Amino acid sequence: MQEKVIDKKYIKHLKKLEPETWLPEDMQIAINTFIQSAIVTEENDLPYVPSEYVIKLLDTIKKHKEYNSLYLELVEILLPELKQAAAEELDENTKRSI
Repeated sequence: MQEKVIDKKYIKHLKKLEPETWLPEDMQIAINTFIQSAIVTEENDLPYVPSEYVIKLLDTIKKHKEYNSLYLELVEILLPELKQAAAEELDENTKRSI
């Protein structure tokens, strides 16, 4: 199994990201939380951002009808990733119970 190399440039880039100030406050908070979880994921060489952060981000965006197209685009992008993460988690839980 090949070990992932932590990309310090990418982490530095993530740390510079912040939501636009004109976005609704709850969206800014959800985006900031998601960014922080992405940073922790990268710094700790984790395989993916925990799904609860993705779900919280999507739930927050969904509350704002004017961002419906963004919500749908993110769901389309993330759905395969969430399915993969769920399958891996299920596989890991199955291994533990044996």
